[in-house]
Amino acid sequence: MARAFDKLIVFFFWVAGVLLLFVTVGTCVDVILRYSINRPIHWMLEITEYAMLYIPFLGAAFVLKEESHIRIDLVITFLGERLRGWLNVATSFVGGVVMGTYTWFGAQVTLDYFRRGVPSLESLKIPMFLILMIIPIGGFLFSIQFFRQTAGYYRKLRS
Repeated sequence: MARAFDKLIVFFFWVAGVLLLFVTVGTCVDVILRYSINRPIHWMLEITEYAMLYIPFLGAAFVLKEESHIRIDLVITFLGERLRGWLNVATSFVGGVVMGTYTWFGAQVTLDYFRRGVPSLESLKIPMFLILMIIPIGGFLFSIQFFRQTAGYYRKLRS
């Protein structure tokens, strides 16, 4: 199960990278077309906005797993090994609870938008739940990774 989860978050991380590449190239092409022949890609800005929501939620769980996120080491370097371990357990657990709560409320809003058939207000008229669904999906993976990290830190403390 852990291997499947790891493969899933790596896959989502790569999807986030492809999205980032797409919006970068697309924005450059859009700017060139806008200023050279006055023919911008009318949907590019909207897709970029949606991608900027998707990218962090797709990549967050993998970044947390690899511990590639920003950490404030200045304070914890002066703590003892055991206290640092307990602090890691506590902060990972709190992170999981916070992300679990965020995921729950994100799922409620997404489900509400799905039931009501709310469209986006932009030109593409994409159903809003398709835009928002990454919040509960990515948030769920992020919270699971926080709890996996909590368990890992706890096992490390016990050994």
